[in-house]
Order: sequence, then C-alpha cells, then structure tokens
Amino acid sequence: MIGGNAKGFGTGTSFGSGALERVTSDTHLAILSVFSTIASLAIGSFAVYRLIHGEFIVALFDSLLVAAMLGGLVYAWKTGRSALVGNLVATLLAVGTLFMIFVLGLSHLWLFSLMIALFLMASRVVSIALSLLLVAVVGNGTEVFTDPVERVTFLVVAVQVAVFSFVFAWRTSHQHRQLHVMANRDPLTGIGNRRALRREMARRAEAARMSSERAALALIDLDHFKKVNDRHGHDAGDKVLVDLAGIVSDTMRACDSFYRYGGEEFVLVMPGTPLEGIVPALEKLQGAIHERLRGPDGPLTVSIGAAGLKADEESQKWLSRADRALYVAKSDGRDRVCIDQE
Repeated sequence: MIGGNAKGFGTGTSFGSGALERVTSDTHLAILSVFSTIASLAIGSFAVYRLIHGEFIVALFDSLLVAAMLGGLVYAWKTGRSALVGNLVATLLAVGTLFMIFVLGLSHLWLFSLMIALFLMASRVVSIALSLLLVAVVGNGTEVFTDPVERVTFLVVAVQVAVFSFVFAWRTSHQHRQLHVMANRDPLTGIGNRRALRREMARRAEAARMSSERAALALIDLDHFKKVNDRHGHDAGDKVLVDLAGIVSDTMRACDSFYRYGGEEFVLVMPGTPLEGIVPALEKLQGAIHERLRGPDGPLTVSIGAAGLKADEESQKWLSRADRALYVAKSDGRDRVCIDQE
C-alpha cells in the first residue's frame, strides 16, 4: 500500500522549479531557449543601432526576426512543440542570414556558426536542407567571392562544419534518448517509473483545472506476492511482475499510461475516463489478468483501487483516494475492484 508516501506527488511546485524540470527533461527546448534568447539580444542590439542611424527598413527587418524567434519560443513553452518551433526558427535564421549577406554585406563567416546552430535546433532533414541551401547560394555568390581559391576554401570548410555538426547533433540526440529511457523507465518491466508517473499525474491535474478534462487513476497491487518470492525466489517474482506489466500493456488503450510505483504496486492512468467508465475498464483488465497471469503455484490475482480526478484536485489527493480504495479492496478479500466515490 502506498499510504503516506503519496505526499511526494503534490503539485504546489513553484514556476521556477517547473521551468527547471522542463529544460532538464527537454534538451531540445533548452537549446532552443538559449539560442533564441542570445540571438534575439544580438539581433535586437543591431536593430537599435540601425534605428539610431536612420536605417529604418533594416531595423524593421531585425525587429521582425526577433519577434518571430521570441514568439516561437513562447509557443514552444506553452505547447511543448519545440521541434516544430526549432524548424521554423532555423528557417527564419537561414533566410535572414542570406538577406544580411547579400543585401547588408554581412561577412559570410557567420554562416559557419549558423550551420552548427541549425543542426542543434532543427530536425536532421531540415538542417541538412538548409545547410545545402546556404552553402549553394553563398558559394555561388559572385559578389561574395571574387577569388576562386577563396570560394573553394569556403566550400571545403563549410562541408566539414556541416558533417561535424551533423555527427555531433545525431550523437547528442541518441545519448539523450538513452538517458531519457533510463530516467523514466522501470528497468525490470520496461514501463514508466515513479518519476514519469509524477509528471503524468501533474499534467492530468493541470488539464483538469484548465479545461475540466476527465481522468481516472487505478492502483494495482498483486495479491500474496510475498509468497511467490519467499517460496520460489526473486527470479520467479520478477517474471510475475514482467508478465503483469505485459498483460496490462496489452489490455489498456493507446491513450492510457502504465507505471511501476514500486515493489508489486503499479499505477494505471486513464485520461478521458469519467467515474462511470472506470468499473467496465478495470473489470475488463481483471478478466485478462484472471485468464493470463500465472505464477509457479498457479493463477495470481490483483486488487485494484481507483479514483476519478476532480477538477480542482491536486495529484497528491487523487493518488491518496485511489490508495484508500485499494485498502478497502484488500480488506474485503482481495481480487476485486474498489472505486473511491468521494
């Protein structure tokens, strides 16, 4: 039973801690935030300089570029669609750089730092396409290069920078995905862990407050699991846990999410599920468990406690009510579903 341990799921975190968790868990958003902020400060300074010197058209162009980057960054923070915003910002910067090179006479050397940023911010397809466009347009610009040797040097260095940036960005993304799995997945069963559960519950509680979105939570506890470990060892117990995780994963809907809370306790989060829909869903799940879950001594059962999420409820309270229902299910003889009606 979870009991008092549920208090770790409160949602009363500060904005600062929530923002810190966002950027530490979403590397792409962190890179986009840093680059957009620095680029906006730099380009904004040039806009002010141009404005002071009466270059109003150029100042307007710089200001629009800054507004687009900052607007995209705000959109990424609100929606979580950092990949889309990264592609848009990268495209804007590429077009803006070409404009400044050919119209304002900006040095083509800025292209190298931009290409590194493209591979960090944009998807692989977009970053490769933009890099090829930049190299082709600038490399063929007669007003940029008058010396053939300088043109060839630029092309060779640009290709080297692009290849290095691609490999670095790909490797960084691959390692981040591995770390994300390690940080958010239970190593035994492969389903979400407590850290991932905490974030999902906070998301559902926020959605309920903002738009009254329904959700249900079910605590699933294996009955008499200690006997399996005591009689047959932890390897047998681990197999039972893996089998249970597989059964639930096969039975639940695509929009549901499943987590191992600890030991033999699991949590199933069911978004869009009203109170009256909890019992049919969990009875279907119990039927699958009755049919498929087996231990060394025969069939195994589970007790389930569930609760529907209230519009103004914190995740701590939501989890505590489900835990209370699970206690009732255990007390009433196990192998049953109990719903908190509060």
